[in-house]
Amino acid sequence: MRIYIPFYSRYGNVEAMAQEVAAGVEQVDGAVPMLAFTGDTCTPEEVRASDERWQETHERLTIEYPHANMDDLKDAAGACFGAPTRFGNAAAPMRNYFDQMAPLWLGGDLVGMPGGTFTSTASLHGGQEVTNLTMWAPMIHLGMIIVGVPYTVEELTTTSTGGTPYGPSHLAGQQGDQPLTDEEVAVCRVLGERVAQIATKLGA
Repeated sequence: MRIYIPFYSRYGNVEAMAQEVAAGVEQVDGAVPMLAFTGDTCTPEEVRASDERWQETHERLTIEYPHANMDDLKDAAGACFGAPTRFGNAAAPMRNYFDQMAPLWLGGDLVGMPGGTFTSTASLHGGQEVTNLTMWAPMIHLGMIIVGVPYTVEELTTTSTGGTPYGPSHLAGQQGDQPLTDEEVAVCRVLGERVAQIATKLGA
């Protein structure tokens, strides 16, 4: 049983979250995570190239991960979508990925599939909750079952940086260089584990 984890990451923060979500998936017997990078088709090459760190991360992720596509998503038992926030919404590459899902919507291919979301922000109040919520909208149109993080997860009440009931979040800082905290890691892993558990119960 495969859980698909498509993500977009500019500096590697969301990638780190995706890896922890994958670690959570692996806690469920028979569940296998599959990470995939959406790419960065929404940014002119010259803009990305003007930021050395951005360009280096883009090139590395393109090499290290398969490109996020519709076939692998369709064939999965569950999915977790990750993207940094841009003005309270998912970054454009993830929105573009959702925009490509019209054939899956028409075919009802994702109806009943459990899925969750995760995000990273530069500032504490930069859209951690609302970005997860805005990714839910297309998932609901696709007929997916939204999976959040319950307050039985102790880290939701102890974290002072990231982690919401709507999905894992991370405070990356203004330079985008803050590592995941132990609490943020724990919430990421819970999401992956819950999506895999629910997919198992649904007999996906």
